[in-house]
Amino acid sequence: MLDPSALFNWSPYVDPADRARQSGDHPTLLVTMGSFADAGETRKLVEERLLDGFANHRLGTFDIDQLFDYAGHRPQIVFDHDHFKHFEAPEIALHEVTDGHGTRFLLLSGPEPALQWERMAAAVNHLVDVFDVKRVVFLQAMPAPAPHTRPVYVSGFASDPALLGDRGGMPGTFQMSASFGSLLTLRLGEQGHEVVGLVAHVPYYLAEGEYPDAAIALLNQVGSVSGLELPSGGRLAQASAANRGLVDAQVTQSEEVQAVIGRLESQYEQFMSQRALVSKANVPSADEIGAEVEEFLKGLDDDEPDDGDQEA
Repeated sequence: MLDPSALFNWSPYVDPADRARQSGDHPTLLVTMGSFADAGETRKLVEERLLDGFANHRLGTFDIDQLFDYAGHRPQIVFDHDHFKHFEAPEIALHEVTDGHGTRFLLLSGPEPALQWERMAAAVNHLVDVFDVKRVVFLQAMPAPAPHTRPVYVSGFASDPALLGDRGGMPGTFQMSASFGSLLTLRLGEQGHEVVGLVAHVPYYLAEGEYPDAAIALLNQVGSVSGLELPSGGRLAQASAANRGLVDAQVTQSEEVQAVIGRLESQYEQFMSQRALVSKANVPSADEIGAEVEEFLKGLDDDEPDDGDQEA
């Protein structure tokens, strides 16, 4: 593997040595890097809220020419009468952002790398070590059989399930095509880093356009896993209200659509009720189960007859 650290280029005004001395000042790395798809354009909305609503500056970028598939995901360019201009070059960037309480954190944003996944994962791991990041938090969204009339459900994943607390994951085990984010989660966990992922469930019938409610749900829940204060008001809240009005107006025009949403609402309520019952149940942890098994095995040893008690 080529040197992973060579993939990252520091901004001209950033002194890497100074950043190393400030290690530990950025306990959280948020990752909004693209994956299969950006359901509800959630990643884009979260990045806009963070970079437009909070003080920030760019620390550096990754060498995009070594990572991006230009032919597979063609960037936009403008043709003006007789010449080309305004090429929208893709960028994978690392930003330093300051939250509402003055806490600094890192934000890794940009499209999903198409090439050199292992080297890119090693490069991110190197930066996590340089900044002494305590926890990496992925913010993602996926299409789901969920109604827009209910709060956005946010599931979780982690390098260690204990990091999720009472947050639910997905009900089952799946073999699926990997994304770079899934590989990065695996590799960071293998290096002993704490990784937590938050996944907003976007109504599948609204996944193709902007769905601000999903971005708001992720921002509201970041604090529970990172301690960051990231208010989701302002333009994002206004966009949510406007979007809800448009969707409701369209729904009222079709009885068939109303029936579909009604079924989704019933499924949602059933799912949330079952989840509440599971969370309230007195289910022992893995450590508690292990301790019980150990005590049971000790009891078996104690019940074995001594040599002197055995018949001749």
